[in-house]
Amino acid sequence: MGIAVEVLRLIPLILAFFVPALLGMALLKERGEGYKIKAVLVFLIGFGSIIGIQLLIRNVSTLQVLTTLGVSLTQAAVALLIAAFTVYKLAD
Repeated sequence: MGIAVEVLRLIPLILAFFVPALLGMALLKERGEGYKIKAVLVFLIGFGSIIGIQLLIRNVSTLQVLTTLGVSLTQAAVALLIAAFTVYKLAD
């Protein structure tokens, strides 16, 4: 039961990470070098701002900062996987 509660607690931030992930993945599917640069900027600004806000809120100790970074990067990776699958299905 405790594991299910922890997974459900992580879902809202995965959804927040999904927005820049979806935009970035859609840009990556476009052709041309300019689109790749735009996609990287969307990823950096989108993920960076969400992680930055989390760190401002939870900036108490080094362990909390490292934990927040680790969990945030995991959530961003899950959001990227979901976005890649979504964009792939929409393109077909």
